[in-house]
Amino acid sequence: MKSKLLLCALLMTLLGTVACSQEHPEGADRFRAATLDPTDATTGTTTGTDDGRPLPASDRNVVVVVVDDASDISCEELPRFLPRTSALLRDRGRCYENATVTSPACCPSRAVLQTAQMGHNSGVTRQIDADRLRVEDTLQHQLTEAGWDTYGTGKYFNGISSWLFESGERSSGFLTSDFWEGSKYYGYPLWNDETQQPEVQTDGVHTTTRTGQFLRSFIADHAGGERPFYAYAAFKAPHTDNSMEKLVQRDPIPTEANRDRPVPPFRWRPETDTSDKLPIYQQQLRPRSFYERRYEARTRSMYDVDDEMGKTFDLLRDLGELEDTAILFVSDNGYHLGENGWETKGDPYGAAMDVPMLAWLPSAFGEGVVDTRPVGLIDVAPTVYDLLGLTPDHLVDGHSLLDDERRTGTFYELENEHSEDLLKEAGRNPGRVPTWAMYRSGRNSYVEYYRHDGSLIRSEFYRGRDYDENLLWPGNRARRPDDETLAWFRARLLEGRTCAGTVEQGSANPCP
Repeated sequence: MKSKLLLCALLMTLLGTVACSQEHPEGADRFRAATLDPTDATTGTTTGTDDGRPLPASDRNVVVVVVDDASDISCEELPRFLPRTSALLRDRGRCYENATVTSPACCPSRAVLQTAQMGHNSGVTRQIDADRLRVEDTLQHQLTEAGWDTYGTGKYFNGISSWLFESGERSSGFLTSDFWEGSKYYGYPLWNDETQQPEVQTDGVHTTTRTGQFLRSFIADHAGGERPFYAYAAFKAPHTDNSMEKLVQRDPIPTEANRDRPVPPFRWRPETDTSDKLPIYQQQLRPRSFYERRYEARTRSMYDVDDEMGKTFDLLRDLGELEDTAILFVSDNGYHLGENGWETKGDPYGAAMDVPMLAWLPSAFGEGVVDTRPVGLIDVAPTVYDLLGLTPDHLVDGHSLLDDERRTGTFYELENEHSEDLLKEAGRNPGRVPTWAMYRSGRNSYVEYYRHDGSLIRSEFYRGRDYDENLLWPGNRARRPDDETLAWFRARLLEGRTCAGTVEQGSANPCP
């Protein structure tokens, strides 16, 4: 494959175009990513310069990579878990040490990533709300309209069928896409453009491998073209394998290449006393062996992603596109492995909220920078707009990471639901987490839990990022914050629940 890419790069130099065979899995010519025909009838659009779209003012490409449920990794430790990714995105790019998600559940978080809007503004507050997303408010839609060739692959949203987008019945905002249902690592379906039906894959190609192949196929088909490109690759890893009936069996499945690869030691850090939290966190923890086994499988699944990232970096370099391509790497939420008496996600504590986040484009992000500002997924789209010299055509609640401003606080939210989409995603646990909102400032976090009628269940206050000691619990009365501090946090949280837009946009009640 590498020799093909080198030849392809040489042909680009001589001919100014790409005319090389690409890395397609067997039979992939039936799927959209393999051909990306400029006159593909299923898209109703063309990718040439005569399709009525303007040529972009910027020639920068953008690649956004999303992993699913990745635990946070410090910038210092990143090379032990993502060696090839960190060699470029950390050592020669920027690592965000204090990155968080706005809503720690897949669908709301991905809506935040694509719109830069809080759930209460986009309408996507639950896993079942994907159909409420306005495609016109997405980054990919605006980039498509502005003349970028846009492509999405992997997992798109929970709560709505990928086949609606692949059949052309609904628009995702991408010019072309290869999204599929993401419950399995093997034997998953792909949309067949010839039959207009999903087709289960029996070729034994791992979903992480295929996502990487489709991403590189798109890049190679568009490198050196008249239009720059925007690619969105959403890997399933290291999500649990939902095809298994029992939660305890749902470890992610790494590829054969990494299935037995050594991993860094497991750090077992359960909270031994959760009596200061809601009863749902006071259940008996699973044994260490369960969490250690899951940790090992998750780590090896991330090695699979790292391999695909390395191949993608090599391709961009060989095609001469790397220096003109911004790359952002994020996770849609974190994942508990016993911390705070909890497994999976959906809660307002650090293991679910804190995520890895990296960015590459030395001219914009610098080289080898560890950024300690509080940032989040809600800032990704505004950053891309800024990188490309575009103004979002809708109200956004995040900030460009290219600015030097530092948040003094951050607002978070998640709406409770008892839907099967959430329960199967998160081991049936977050379905019992009440609706909550949180305001975090510095090392302090204030949380409120609510009933379905909106009335307050209880409040919690934490200092530090381990969330071990709720200082509003009666047993911690001596360390309780003073009334003035609590009043300030309550006011900020109340503002956050209705915030919209930013100070930069002149909003009346800007999000922090």
